[in-house]
Amino acid sequence: MKKLFICLSVVFIIFVIYLCTMDKKVYYLALGDSSKYSYDAFGEKVQGYSYYVADHFRKKDILEKYVFEYSLPDLRITDLINDINSNKRYDNYTLKNSLIKADLVTLKIDASDVYSRIMVGDYNSVYDYIDGLSKDFSKLLELVRQYCKEDIIFIGYSNPFASMNNSDIDDLIDYLNKKYKEVCDEYEVIFNDISAIDFDGEYNGLMYFNGDDYKKIGDVVIKSANKSLFEG
Repeated sequence: MKKLFICLSVVFIIFVIYLCTMDKKVYYLALGDSSKYSYDAFGEKVQGYSYYVADHFRKKDILEKYVFEYSLPDLRITDLINDINSNKRYDNYTLKNSLIKADLVTLKIDASDVYSRIMVGDYNSVYDYIDGLSKDFSKLLELVRQYCKEDIIFIGYSNPFASMNNSDIDDLIDYLNKKYKEVCDEYEVIFNDISAIDFDGEYNGLMYFNGDDYKKIGDVVIKSANKSLFEG
């Protein structure tokens, strides 16, 4: 009985040491249209959604590193694929290395090309265009997954034309989210649906993100990140 007690005590001590020494820090990589700073419709510099995600981990004292230098506005899928394949360097680290080290990757792809085609009014051609984009998106996630085996969160799309009450346009935005979610599911990437968020920014009758809107997106991402990193 005494030997059993000693053995159990040793196992308990080892387990406690493991819990105390295990890596709890978060290496956070923000990709795509997700820079630390962004701009609203009036050209005012505001904090981007990834800033709020990083700040959340920073306040909890679990942020190991926040890498946002590979994020640029209007970054296309093909641009990001080329950046990864060329192993783009920033200071003393590279994109592939950051993907390998990341505990969390967030990804947001600008859809201004889709929105521009919608404004032309040839909706049938937009469906075909989205189908082509989803194939490129699949290539991107396949490439990202070669290096990152941890949590990846993709931010979906809101409807900047919502105030127009055009069911054809609403269906197109739904289709865009649906196709991208299908690709995310294939590569075990978390899809964050932001279409139901009540955004405030507006310019010339269209919705544009302002500073508060980026924080709302950040809050959605934080909720998903906490669940996947610490509760999953």
